[in-house]
Amino acid sequence: MLSLLDKQMEFLERKLFDLENRIEDQTMQLNDVATMGLMITSLLDIEKVLSAMMDMATRMVGGEVGCIMLLENGLLQTKISWGLDDRVIKSIKMENEVDIATCTFQTGETIVINEFPEGATHGGLINAVISVPLATQERQLGVLIVVNKTAGGGFTDEDKNAVETLVRFAAVSIENANLMKERLERQKLEQELVVARQVQQALLPSNAEVFEHASIAAAYLPAGQVGGDYYDIIRLSPHEFVIIVGDVSNKGMLAALMMTAARSVFRMEAGKKVEIGQMITALNAFLCEQVLKTENMFISLAYAYFNLRMMTCTYVNAGHLAPIHFHKKTSEITVWKIGGTVLGQFPSFVYQSGSVALETGDRVLFYTDGITECEDSEGRMYTRERLNKFVLANAEREPEEFIAMLTREVSDFKGDPNKPQSDDITTLLIEIE
Repeated sequence: MLSLLDKQMEFLERKLFDLENRIEDQTMQLNDVATMGLMITSLLDIEKVLSAMMDMATRMVGGEVGCIMLLENGLLQTKISWGLDDRVIKSIKMENEVDIATCTFQTGETIVINEFPEGATHGGLINAVISVPLATQERQLGVLIVVNKTAGGGFTDEDKNAVETLVRFAAVSIENANLMKERLERQKLEQELVVARQVQQALLPSNAEVFEHASIAAAYLPAGQVGGDYYDIIRLSPHEFVIIVGDVSNKGMLAALMMTAARSVFRMEAGKKVEIGQMITALNAFLCEQVLKTENMFISLAYAYFNLRMMTCTYVNAGHLAPIHFHKKTSEITVWKIGGTVLGQFPSFVYQSGSVALETGDRVLFYTDGITECEDSEGRMYTRERLNKFVLANAEREPEEFIAMLTREVSDFKGDPNKPQSDDITTLLIEIE
């Protein structure tokens, strides 16, 4: 009887010892998880977060290999892999023939498999796998997978609890890292826009230029912090000057740099006695090969050389809205269409130039599509026909007043003052005196 009691006591002592060891192991594991979790949440670089999480998860459960997959563009993409090929993951199928990563992501439940049937598609290399959903309270982020234990055997409930706890820490850290990344990118963009705005403002000419027999007024209203419109007034002599009005098919820093490059070329070439059709042709080839084509950008442009001693203007219209020429003597308008297509798309295109005679009292209005394509509350555009009527109705006004009234007219047409301006607005008027 005593011997039986001794055996029972010995059995209970062993069980108690095993239980104490398990509790101690679990306590140590939980302490490790807490320590690792705090370390992970202190990281703000997404790559470091993922690398640390993969390292901690495999060490914590004694795993051989693993990977982390995150949702990008509607698909789970492997962001970090420690010896685990995507093809292996896709070969681990669940009962519904969906791979284990997708199943974990869709259900939001941890999957533990410690036995695989013979002839499994993963070639018998996998003995055990644990797949844990990576999620916050608001959304699913991805999946963490660990395959095989270095000591053999399967993943335990303790392993499952430990990895799930670690992943909860990691999900918070990933969200924080993403928010920090977005914040830094936003700050970088804001700084870039400030610089681009400064560049753009530096490119705009002064309206204080004085020429014999001409008055010039201009206005530029960007739709955002940095627009794609550009204009320039290049003085060659008291009676000679070049007017350029263009629109770059982009905004931001890249558009500002394109304007800077184009402006430099124009100012360098404007003083040379080169036929302007040939000059624009050469500029287009340069922009196509060196600048715009790789960025899928283009520039529409109206370039006009005025010689008021000869009372002539030679121009090229490169895919831009045709300048409006008001003839004082007849009170009629004509438009300057000769030239060709936009710059930056067809390197071998040959541009033609047009020539017009000027008379005292004539006016020429250059503008961009922010005027004609401005929409009212019902989506109707201002149109060139309406602009033509405005030019005829206000032909006697001083250039500065004309530009101010046109800007106000377009703003009134748009209606709601709180409605954002949809595109840049550039206007430039020349009156021949």
